[in-house]
Amino acid sequence: MIINDDQYRQFRVHVHHLDQRVPARRVLAVAGTIGLQNSPPGAWEQAVFNRLADITAAELRGMLEKQKSLLQAWSFRGAPAVFPTQDAATFLNALAAEKDEEPWIYTAGLVPSLPQLGIDYTTLLTLVSQATKTVLADKTITGKSQLDAAVAEAVAADLPAAKQAAWQQPSPYGAKQTLGQAAVSFMLRPTGFQGLVVFGQRSGQSPTFTSPKHWGVGWPEESAAMHELVQRYVHAYGPTNRQEFTKWLGCSIAQGRRLWDLVADELTAVDAGSVLTADLPEFQKAVEATGTLRLLGPHDPYLDANGRDLLLPDKKLQRKVWRTVGNPGAVLLDGRIIGLWRQRKQGKQLSATVDSFVPLTNRLKQQITSQVEAYAAFLQVTLKALTYDE
Repeated sequence: MIINDDQYRQFRVHVHHLDQRVPARRVLAVAGTIGLQNSPPGAWEQAVFNRLADITAAELRGMLEKQKSLLQAWSFRGAPAVFPTQDAATFLNALAAEKDEEPWIYTAGLVPSLPQLGIDYTTLLTLVSQATKTVLADKTITGKSQLDAAVAEAVAADLPAAKQAAWQQPSPYGAKQTLGQAAVSFMLRPTGFQGLVVFGQRSGQSPTFTSPKHWGVGWPEESAAMHELVQRYVHAYGPTNRQEFTKWLGCSIAQGRRLWDLVADELTAVDAGSVLTADLPEFQKAVEATGTLRLLGPHDPYLDANGRDLLLPDKKLQRKVWRTVGNPGAVLLDGRIIGLWRQRKQGKQLSATVDSFVPLTNRLKQQITSQVEAYAAFLQVTLKALTYDE
């Protein structure tokens, strides 16, 4: 079956709610499409801005921190993500590995130090999980390093004397940190999949952490959550494959294979991978360019996972968009990346710089200006400057 690039691209634009902004009442549908990565902090708010109409960043934070219809926790790839609280089983519990499926990409770095600790991977995860449950049962802790230290102290209290010295020795992973604290830092992310830790209300520049119960939320473990996770991924990023799914999730090959098999009977092979069979009629619809422009932030869901050639064919330019660290934002026109943009917020003022890959017409510049002005209004700040580097 032949589906052309324009059809792939426009389907993805539609699935990610980037063809037209939807009413604010649909915030849970938008956030639940495939979750919203929140690194750097605030990235999730910018992602929602590009998809919803008539809402402010302050109102979104209210949904996260007051109403709690949205939840933030460590999720895919161990990154902080925001998603509907009602979908927590999909974005948390479904990520838990089974026996012999560890480590995840974000815990693999600890493996070389396990012999030094004298604790195997499974035992360590159990110890950290038990300690996290105790430490956060009825309190909120400000700062990741403070959380590491508190949980590490609780783990140490349960270690036999023979393992205490190794637990307290200096860490090779960072200064002012014990090896035990480093071990906890690695292992805290998967404890979230057990429903043991979520993010609380941000304190200035620092994140806070607590238990779901203390935060005042809960969710049932759903038997279909794993299937739902994979199905949402393929819907959001098809055409794709098991390898790309495993990379997006940050899990082991064994876990990726187990989860992918859950939707094997629901996929159709196309020229560039697999798509959900149920999505085929939408892919095959006629494509009509609308001239829709969006200023996506770093790690926007649309830019995630596979399909970089679909969004930006030039490999050299791809390296400017998808960097090892410090990703810029992307200027998107009808689903294609036509440039980069960076923002700088100081107090109540916003400055932005656009680096275009194509000549910008007056109409495109007007669209960009309109989007930056709308974003400043969303943040409830004043646009100080908008410059172009063409």
